[in-house]
Amino acid sequence: MDFSCYGRFTLYGLDPVDYENMVERYGTPYKLEFAADFLDFECALVQRSAAKGRNHDITCFIRKGDEFIVIQKHDYAGTGIYRAPSGGAYPGETIEEAAKREMYEETGTEIELVEFVLDLKLVVRCSTGSIPWQSLVFLADYIEGELNPIDTYEIADVQTMTQEQLLSEVNSLMNSSGWGGFKYRSFLTKAFFERYK
Repeated sequence: MDFSCYGRFTLYGLDPVDYENMVERYGTPYKLEFAADFLDFECALVQRSAAKGRNHDITCFIRKGDEFIVIQKHDYAGTGIYRAPSGGAYPGETIEEAAKREMYEETGTEIELVEFVLDLKLVVRCSTGSIPWQSLVFLADYIEGELNPIDTYEIADVQTMTQEQLLSEVNSLMNSSGWGGFKYRSFLTKAFFERYK
């Protein structure tokens, strides 16, 4: 895979010292790389985010009992596809602050980070070129709150699913969707559960 588009890529708004603090507190993440061909509308979304200086997301697999809290966005409502919630940090916001804020906005729940599991570099391949992306993936525990999205503009549904559901039915739907973003989320989900204790 060609990762030359990364160059001296750093996460906008994320302090390298903060990243190291997260490693000290939550462990050293396993590092992986992936590349996927994105559809034009997917590329447009990534390009808009990159134009604002954000080439990253913070993803949390939120454990609630024997299941995980997952979201469905309006773009794919009714498809049966759900995934771990994710979002980006604002400039000056720490990774942990961003994770807790985004999880609350997307799921309505308060969480506690448990482990820094993965640091994934993605090459988003578009018809106009490649865009670097990075996902910081954490295991988190549900603390409290109703499963109800605060950000209803972006999030259509929140529910819980088992590891088995996410790795079987949902994974199959993601891979047959034709969306590059879902191919990546499928890879990310499988990689997370390979390292989940």
